[in-house]
Amino acid sequence: MPLSIPISKTKIIVPNRRDELLSRPRLLESLKGLLDNKLILLSAPAGYGKTSLLIDLAHHVKLPVCWLSLDLLDRDPQRFIAYLIASLAERFPGVGEMSRLQLNQLRSMEQDAEALLVTLTNELYEKTENDFLLIIDDYHLVDDVPVISALLNRFLELVLENCHVVLSSRTLPALDDVTLMVAREQVAGLSQDELAFVPREVQALYAQNFHQHLSEDTASQIVEQTRGWITGMLLSNLSGGTRISGVNTFAYLGNQVLDQQPEYVREFLLRTSLPEEFNAEFCEIVLSPLHSGPQNWSELMGLILEKNLFVLPLEDGRWLRYHPLFREFLQTRLKRERPQEVQPILERMVKAYEKAGEWEKAYFTCRQLNDIDALAGVIERAGTPMLLSALVTLEGWINSLPPAIVRSRPGLISLRGPILAMKGNLSESKELLDKAVDIYRKEDNIPGLIVALIRRANTLRLSGNYSASLDDVNEALRLSEMESAFQIFYAESLRLKGLNHYRLGESKQAVESLEHSLSLFIALKETARIPTLLMETGMVHAAIGDIETAKRSYHEALSIKKTEGDLYAQSEIMNNLGVLYHQLGEYELASEMFENGLACARKSRNQRAESLILTGLGDLYGEVEEFEVALEAYQQAEVVASGLQGFFISNYLIVARAGLALSQGDIEKAGQIIKTFRKKMKASQSAYERGLWNLIEGRFHILKVEPRKAIPLLKECKAFFTQDGRDTETLWSVIWLAAAYEQMGQRNEARAEIQSLLSASAAPNHALLVTIRQASPCLKDMQTDVQIGRLLGGFLEKSQRLSMKLPSIRRTLRRYAHSIQMPPASLTIRAFGRPEVSVNGRVITMSDWRTQSVRDLFFFFLLRQDMVTKEQVGANLWPETDDPQMLKARFKNEIYRLRRAAGKNVIVFEEEYYCFNRALDYEYDVEAFDSHVLRAHKSEDKNDRIAHLQKAVDLVHGPFLMEVDGLWAAPERERLDQSHNLVLEELAQLYLDTNQLDRCLLICQTALEKDRFREVIYQLEMRAYAALGDRASIARRYQACKAALDELGLTPSDETELTYRELTR
Repeated sequence: MPLSIPISKTKIIVPNRRDELLSRPRLLESLKGLLDNKLILLSAPAGYGKTSLLIDLAHHVKLPVCWLSLDLLDRDPQRFIAYLIASLAERFPGVGEMSRLQLNQLRSMEQDAEALLVTLTNELYEKTENDFLLIIDDYHLVDDVPVISALLNRFLELVLENCHVVLSSRTLPALDDVTLMVAREQVAGLSQDELAFVPREVQALYAQNFHQHLSEDTASQIVEQTRGWITGMLLSNLSGGTRISGVNTFAYLGNQVLDQQPEYVREFLLRTSLPEEFNAEFCEIVLSPLHSGPQNWSELMGLILEKNLFVLPLEDGRWLRYHPLFREFLQTRLKRERPQEVQPILERMVKAYEKAGEWEKAYFTCRQLNDIDALAGVIERAGTPMLLSALVTLEGWINSLPPAIVRSRPGLISLRGPILAMKGNLSESKELLDKAVDIYRKEDNIPGLIVALIRRANTLRLSGNYSASLDDVNEALRLSEMESAFQIFYAESLRLKGLNHYRLGESKQAVESLEHSLSLFIALKETARIPTLLMETGMVHAAIGDIETAKRSYHEALSIKKTEGDLYAQSEIMNNLGVLYHQLGEYELASEMFENGLACARKSRNQRAESLILTGLGDLYGEVEEFEVALEAYQQAEVVASGLQGFFISNYLIVARAGLALSQGDIEKAGQIIKTFRKKMKASQSAYERGLWNLIEGRFHILKVEPRKAIPLLKECKAFFTQDGRDTETLWSVIWLAAAYEQMGQRNEARAEIQSLLSASAAPNHALLVTIRQASPCLKDMQTDVQIGRLLGGFLEKSQRLSMKLPSIRRTLRRYAHSIQMPPASLTIRAFGRPEVSVNGRVITMSDWRTQSVRDLFFFFLLRQDMVTKEQVGANLWPETDDPQMLKARFKNEIYRLRRAAGKNVIVFEEEYYCFNRALDYEYDVEAFDSHVLRAHKSEDKNDRIAHLQKAVDLVHGPFLMEVDGLWAAPERERLDQSHNLVLEELAQLYLDTNQLDRCLLICQTALEKDRFREVIYQLEMRAYAALGDRASIARRYQACKAALDELGLTPSDETELTYRELTR
């Protein structure tokens, strides 16, 4: 995942309330009275106590408070949004999980800002229930940036009324919709006149901070002289001088504050005014060259803090920041008195910020040098890290430079290449990178050339030009191999080499390169790159049949990305895991991975992963013969992929849709696709893609009974896959080639191909069975062959068993389908609560059954997993009918009525035995309940377990077959009742563990309505109420438990008593 924009905690936490801060009840009460408004404005010039008032409000108000202090660096829109998200997330964990990721993936502020703000406000909706404050201090620093004004304006439109935004600004903010919000009575505020100090506040200030008593007349004089300007009062009190009103502030600060300090303190104040904030380490890097000997920076910082020289401590006090007005004054004096020091200090500040990776500060500081070449250098050095975290900001920096500079510096040209590639402009990207490579070659600039080659190789790879990409990669490898400083370039080049080999269908070489790259990144401690390499190596291991290694790599990468909350990368890893599980025949796991991955892809706007996952779902549904659903998935994938230039999935989708037509036996449709795309696919650089295409064409000719045309195509694709080490695809080729030979009447050649399957033990068995099942019409006659008949017969038998499982597989997939809806089952059965059966959406009424006995017969067959005789049916359902002839007549009559009501194929008859036809397309709530419980217990993820258990609970609408009295239903009713109880208990515990307390209590209520003697449920209730701080309800639930157990002559257990004492002491 792209790295996030660095966030300074000091800007997003409510500042400490210092002892000298005067509380102003008059204004606090006024502000509290305004908090019902959506927007509250505090507008006054510098020094009127806006920030102090908001700090006081934040420490007195009962509402949750989010705080954001702005500075000049926040004029960059991407940085502004990053801090806005961070301030909200600081107070409401969970906010920003998706919006922060979208911000990191931002390609265009104009195109992507709306989606980002919608995501952010949706997160606020999900994570906040009650009213809260968002305080943005010093908004005037960004108010004249139109993009930021538009962003805040739209945020105010989208966010719900429970969010109350307080803007502190020296001027009235220029928000487009303020007038509309005024009309809606959503805006209020305080102005300079209201913020100005009144006499009684002046008296309180002097009494609290200066231990002076002022008469009302004196206080009124001070207000009149300073116009209620608090900063003027504080400044004048430093020396007891004349009151000032703001006009001569800087002169006063010079005469009465700065010039009164010892020279070494004065010097320190001036030199530390340039950075926004500083600590001892920063002073050592930036200021030590200005001194002949070592300095005790910590002592100096402590001194100015002790003297209260308009300095504020940040966090634990190791960092300091001046009052904005005082800092502005100090900077003015520094530039006037020591102009020769300004540039060296700024230059060293740039280096310090670069060393710390604070590129926005480095850029902002460098701009003050008015040195375009130096600024361009900062942008070039910031390029690689910011490509991954702040693309929009980086592009804005480049565009702010003079066009001649942008066109002439190879570093900037090289940087613009990947920016364009990431935005999908691959041809323009290549043109720029061609130019950068040429310039670097002429200059013999090896580091620049290596980077440009790597960037061009990636653009070429994304364009599908794998061979040219490999040429650049190999040159970059040669240039970087021997230099230790270039090892990170060498590792990245190996990675691109592996990915190119993979797309070219050369998986063995891909494994070698990717494994080598991974080991280098691990050695270089480039931890951010390791999950990506794990995913990519897993992908290639899966391609060559090394399934266990692939699984380990994928799950290790997924675990890292889940910890990081990186939905973008999770979607890609889940896609690969879905493909892997599909290859293994684990349809349920494959579907779950695809569905979860698709949700991650859409939330993180990863269109590449979205199209891949939709394609994977199409393959999955096509294999289980849900052809319409598969086609829908492919069509959705095509729509998403259409906006991605050079994306290889477009070629695969051609193959997939042709394969789908062949699986349906639609020769005409398959022929149209083949005719339309043959030239394109034959010209593909990828041997893998050409192999897949030959396989499709070969199958097409077999379906048309044209084996002579099929054989050369299938022989060629077998050669492609064998050479590449792709065991699964090689098996596909072998089976279809054997089918073609058999169709051609060349039994010896067909036999040889089948015999080669014996040595293919490394391949997943499932993939082999699927292909044998597809080719079985051409292979079945070979079962009589003396040499291979037994082997082939075994394969065909296993493939037939797979066919028999398909209805059950389709039912399972239907339960987990979210993104693409499968058609509803034609037969729907409800056994929890009142029994009900529907056929094609129509409920079978009692008049359709004719009698309840017929309906019960249906459920009896459904319950029995084995086949039964009519005598067994009679013994269980009609024990009173002991005459054989009467039993035979009754059974015949009722089985007729059953079939007439529910369908003639619903009951299968075979040699005097009967059973429910499980090959039908049906949905049964009991099977779904058991399926969800099983999936919950298999999952290690708490959220997944909760989701499946909740779905199981939602299916239960009463006891099993509530209206059926027969003893035959009692064991299943008891089993399900116990299972339901355990599920409720487990789900309540999970909700408690994940702090979803209201849901925990709701499940507990359901459990006790079902069985009010379950002591463990009362324990869970008491713990939930304890977490809510509701002691009265803890006692109430304890007494309810005690009363219930008393009815049974029992007392609460020691565990319940201990729980109650612990929670109430």
